[in-house]
Order: sequence, then C-alpha cells, then structure tokens
Amino acid sequence: MRVSLIQTESNGTKQENEKKIFKQLNEAVKEKPDIICLSELFLSWGQNFYGGIVKIDEITKYQSFAKDNNVNLILGSVALESDIFNKSTNTCFIIDRNGKIVGRYDKIHLYVANKPDFKLDERDDTIPGTHLGIFELDNIKIGVGICFDLRYPEYFRELVKKGAQIIFLPSHFNKSTGAIAWEVLTRARAIENQVYFCAVNQTGSNLCANTKVISYDGEIIKSLNNEEGVLTLDLNLEEQKRYRIELPVLEQIQY
Repeated sequence: MRVSLIQTESNGTKQENEKKIFKQLNEAVKEKPDIICLSELFLSWGQNFYGGIVKIDEITKYQSFAKDNNVNLILGSVALESDIFNKSTNTCFIIDRNGKIVGRYDKIHLYVANKPDFKLDERDDTIPGTHLGIFELDNIKIGVGICFDLRYPEYFRELVKKGAQIIFLPSHFNKSTGAIAWEVLTRARAIENQVYFCAVNQTGSNLCANTKVISYDGEIIKSLNNEEGVLTLDLNLEEQKRYRIELPVLEQIQY
C-alpha cells in the first residue's frame, strides 16, 4: 500500500487554496500512490474563513480527479454546509478509485482552547459528528480521525477494534496548544494500536507542520519539516501482521 500525504499552507482564499491543492495533487499522482490524503480544512483556513464553506456538489471535482487518476482520496476535511444557520460540519470525504464517495467522517471532538492569550471554540460554528471514521479501500480497513481527535485514545482504539490497519489524521495542529501533543500522541496512538499512523498537518505561521508516517512500532519512518510538499511512502501490511502476532497486544483488549 503506497500513500501520499500532502502538506500545504492554506493561507489564501478558497479559490487560491484549491488551485494550489490541485497542483499538489497532480504532483502526488506522479508517485503512483494508492491513497492520497490532504490536511484538515485545506480550503478554509486562509482569508475569509466563512467564504471557505463548501457545498456538497463542490466535491464532484475531487471525485473526477480520483477516477481520472485511478487513486483513492482521503479528502482531508472541508467545512461542509449544513441546514443549520451559521453552522457547518468538519467533514472528511473518502473517495475510491472509481470516483465514488464510499463514506464521510464528521469530526467528533471539537477544538476548544481557553488560554489567556488564545481562545477558540470550534463548537461555536461546527456541528460534531457521531459516527466512527472506519472505511475500506482496496480491501484494506482504513481509520480516519481529524486533528483534536488525537487527544482521545479511546476513539482510535475503537477504530482498531473495527479492524483498522492504517489510520489517517488530517490536521491543522497549532504550536501554542499542541506542539508536544503532535510529537508524542501521534506516536502513542501508533504504538498502542499497532497501526500505521499517517499524521497529515498544515504548515504556516504557528502551525506544527511535520507531516509524518509512523510505523506500528512507533518509529517515525518519514516526515516533512516546515515546507509545503508531498510525502510518499510504501506501507508493508504483511510486516505489520507479523508484528501483531509476535507482540499480541491487541489480543488482550477486554473492553
């Protein structure tokens, strides 16, 4: 299984951000990945956040890209328009090689920071999800979380209990509240669940960047620094299966 992770800086308008993303997507497909994953809210973090709200029919261009390039897409996340005034969902669409949306995950755990110098409550304008992000691509069980979900280990344990071998975490992780968490908890989630953990961050002012792939044993196999770019890597699922047999941690889960 070959994965490509795209690290971007979405500091422009929605249109500017999307133009950049398609350029990066076209760079990624040259590496012939099976799955490409984008970061959290890759269209919406720049100028005029509310101008970055996405309607469902805007996803069709990404479906066409997946089909035309025979690649699976984990579409980071978008601020998806809802029926509730001034509210959206933080939604990751899972698109298969045929351009079909095989599922969506709405971020469950919403970011809240209440520091003296920095306050933000994602609950003010975002509707939380209620269902696990577990899907199947190329006959492999894939788990998806989004950013702040990282702080809730029970969520990822549930994904693994449902069979996830690879977990993707599209993110927009902030240095001021999450620098240590980004370094430590990404590895912890990989180790305790014996999964490949693909942490896909944005870069830019006060962001952690450092998009990375962590092995089922906690080794950081490959990472990016602060630059925008594409990280591509082959994941050996047979080695992962052997490791789980040699160190059968998951067999003793009783809750």
